[in-house]
Amino acid sequence: MILLDFSSIAMSSIMPQIDKFEENTDMIRHIMINIIRRYNEEYRDDYGEMVICMDAGNNWRKQVFPQYKANRRKNRDNSIHDWNAIFGMMNQVRDDIRELSPFRCVWVDECEADDAIGTIVEKQNNPEPIMIVSPDGDFKQLQRYPNVKQWSNLQKKYVVSENPLDELHEKCCRGDTGDGVPNCLSDDDVLITEGTRQTPLSKKKIAALKEDPHAFGASTASRLARNTTMIDLTRTPDRLKDSIMSEFDKGPKGNMMSWMNYLMKNQLKLLLESASDFEVRTLQ
Repeated sequence: MILLDFSSIAMSSIMPQIDKFEENTDMIRHIMINIIRRYNEEYRDDYGEMVICMDAGNNWRKQVFPQYKANRRKNRDNSIHDWNAIFGMMNQVRDDIRELSPFRCVWVDECEADDAIGTIVEKQNNPEPIMIVSPDGDFKQLQRYPNVKQWSNLQKKYVVSENPLDELHEKCCRGDTGDGVPNCLSDDDVLITEGTRQTPLSKKKIAALKEDPHAFGASTASRLARNTTMIDLTRTPDRLKDSIMSEFDKGPKGNMMSWMNYLMKNQLKLLLESASDFEVRTLQ
């Protein structure tokens, strides 16, 4: 199975064109879909069916930690770019792919693509090979399963973890500044408060926390538990895992005919010339 992180594909298509976004929306759509075509054609013989996993709004992690991704929202509010238009276009292409393409797509309210990919890997629980297409380091933890590999569509190389569970523990301790999640020694608001810095976290302290989560007190243990809930993909709430697998089991909404009609309607002529690359294959 090929598990493709749609948002990473979309953003990698948008960012090089962002200064002329409004002029280049047709080209950006072409680039997005062409990347999907290319990875399907490249990996389907060895990995079988492509499943496109998509972010939804109202993320459940914000209920666990309200500061989740707060910095991203602030940066976009202060940006010169029209992020409402950018996300609107990105979501339109996402919905077109969900409704019309021959690919199985997974979009579940409150979930990120991370939740979908992590849940599918966990619940499928079979020896068939899985290729995750995404640059997101959070997926390194899924290499705890021996049949999982990851390809970064940004760095154009395999993402490899020598010890996925140790790296997961370290990330839970360190948090994720990109998502606004501080390390377990620091206050909740440290990343959104001007003039404050996180408390340094050494390798020695990370090792001590692995032996005893309460090594530095109850507050640190509580923050480590929170970070683990948000970062460890096995911790996606069970109700959402059930919804993800229900969506997965429905299969694709579209087919090759509806997809070819879409490509023709949007004058994506070069993609039509490679129509066979969109055909879905399953491993025998």
